[in-house]
Amino acid sequence: MERNLKKKKNRENEKGAAMVMVLLVSLLLLTASAGLLLESSMNTANVTDAVAELQAYNAAESGIQSAINVLRGNVVPNPLIDPSKPATHPNNKIDFRKAISLGLSNLPTDTGTSPRLSRWLTYNYAGGGGDQDRITLSPGYTPLSGYAYSITLSDPDNTGNLISYSTTGTIDGTSSSRTFGSAGNTATITYNSVTVSDLNVASGLANTNLGSFTVSTTGLGASIADDVRFEVMVSMSKPYFATGMVRGYIKAGTISPTSVGNVRIEFDSSIQNFMGSVVTILNVDANKRLTPNAPNANGGVTTINTTMTPTEPQRLVIRATGFGPRGARKQIEAIIQKNFFGGLAAPATLTMVGTTTNFVFDAGNSQNVTYSGDDIATNIIIPPIGTTSNTNLNSVLANLAGSAHKADIIGVPANISVELPDWLKTARNLDNVIQALRDVAEASGRYYASGVSPAGFGNNANATGITFADGDVSLSGNGGGILVCTGTLTLHGGFDFNGLIIVTGAGGVDRRGGGNGLLQGNVVIAPYTRGNTAAGFLSPKYDISGGGTSEIRYNSSSVANGMTAVSNFVVGVAEK
Repeated sequence: MERNLKKKKNRENEKGAAMVMVLLVSLLLLTASAGLLLESSMNTANVTDAVAELQAYNAAESGIQSAINVLRGNVVPNPLIDPSKPATHPNNKIDFRKAISLGLSNLPTDTGTSPRLSRWLTYNYAGGGGDQDRITLSPGYTPLSGYAYSITLSDPDNTGNLISYSTTGTIDGTSSSRTFGSAGNTATITYNSVTVSDLNVASGLANTNLGSFTVSTTGLGASIADDVRFEVMVSMSKPYFATGMVRGYIKAGTISPTSVGNVRIEFDSSIQNFMGSVVTILNVDANKRLTPNAPNANGGVTTINTTMTPTEPQRLVIRATGFGPRGARKQIEAIIQKNFFGGLAAPATLTMVGTTTNFVFDAGNSQNVTYSGDDIATNIIIPPIGTTSNTNLNSVLANLAGSAHKADIIGVPANISVELPDWLKTARNLDNVIQALRDVAEASGRYYASGVSPAGFGNNANATGITFADGDVSLSGNGGGILVCTGTLTLHGGFDFNGLIIVTGAGGVDRRGGGNGLLQGNVVIAPYTRGNTAAGFLSPKYDISGGGTSEIRYNSSSVANGMTAVSNFVVGVAEK
């Protein structure tokens, strides 16, 4: 019976095992709780930092917008760049060249090494020694509890330091040389071209030349009975491909082996503008005349000495650094393009682009009609009337010389075909610009379909705004900025418009009714058939024989102000 009894198992050595298990489980729970608390605290910190970074990003965006606002001319420089001129004078207006020129972009006392628009924007916080380096956006800003930004500008195309160009010239529209006289007694004037490579304009101004004239004789020399027209074409190859013209007259007189008598080389304008580069002819008198050397002096060679400034960039990079709370920092880069037109206005006050078949130009028969290429804002003179063929130019000159017409012409009409900017070189190029202008007008509520009369034509006082008339339109009253007409533009009664007018309809420009009219800026007539740009331009038409008086005067300031509607637009943004 005892053999059937089960023996009890001895468990004395298992005492405390449960406690160990409880401790292990508690340790695991404690570790998990600590991880959860750590994750929670880190997530809170991350969320807080994300908010600070977002605020820094927003501050950087404010910097971009502030720079664009300056570039659009909405802020007056302080101090003025040229204190002798009013704030509205072109010398004191911002452009891309001034924006990236260290001595013009920044305050005279600014010791910074990068252009940052401190002449226009108030840097009021020093982040660490030296100049103020931030523009605050919140009162009592500190890096731990506020918002601020700083900006720098650069030229992505490196247009500022080197210019290359070459010249060619014609005398009397035929060749580079013209001989006067006969029977062994002659006088010859020859234009000598020049090629200039990598002219360094980093200092802001460089001495150079546009070629030279040589005077030579045989026998006793000869007389020049009438003024002879000359043209010097300047072809720029660096930093841009562009063409400009220097025009003038060789004035009548007598040339002998030892003297040039009254013969003078007279320029239409002693100042030219090529892609923003200002070219100034140095050795001329108050009448823009250059006295050539006689054949026995300096070999009869007279150089057209000039100075040349840097060209103006067509794009800028704005780098904005935004500062947020707790030391947060974000950087944004934006590429800003000057405008749809590549920074160029038209080459003549009244520019007529197109073929000869149905060309119409009637300057009107009033004594109070004026066509002027003398810039109201600067000393530059451009052709008052420009055509794209000699045939059309001759039609203009014949009309102006007719007994029925008494127009006052300031400057000399010219064939401006080689000077056309890219946007006017082909109907397709112009159509692309017209479509872009239509988009801007639609976004601004300034697009008017055919048959709809515009509600005003922009701001006359400051030459701003855009009006797109998709069809025929009648202009009367005041207006300004940019006016696009895809039909016939009728000038009716009294009108006053400051800015750029582009007419692409086959009917061109037509004047009807009495009253006084004033157009300041550029008028471009370049008709083409929409939907068939491959056919090229049609014949331009300009007819103000229908009555009234008018003035068309070049005003580069009005054109520049008008461009603000389509200027300084962002073509790319990147977060750094």
